[in-house]
Amino acid sequence: MKHGGSGDSKVGHEDLDWRIITAVADAKGVEPLDIDDRLHDIIDVDAVKQLFVGMPDERSMTEGRVSFTLDGCEVTINERWDINVNSHSSVAAD
Repeated sequence: MKHGGSGDSKVGHEDLDWRIITAVADAKGVEPLDIDDRLHDIIDVDAVKQLFVGMPDERSMTEGRVSFTLDGCEVTINERWDINVNSHSSVAAD
């Protein structure tokens, strides 16, 4: 299941945490508060934001993606903030 980004990687990145949680919840057919894993125990979302948006006087990645497992789902985020969630049962939870 794919959730679109903002088109401009610097717009809307503040809510990336919530977008990840809701994307996983949608893929699993549950409410966001029913996700067992805590996102910040799995991945440093601020580091992902810095990777794609950059810091003042630093370059950001123009292409790339980050993948991790959250609540048994494989989550991939690209530089456009597109979130892809694979909820196949073959994905092992950490």
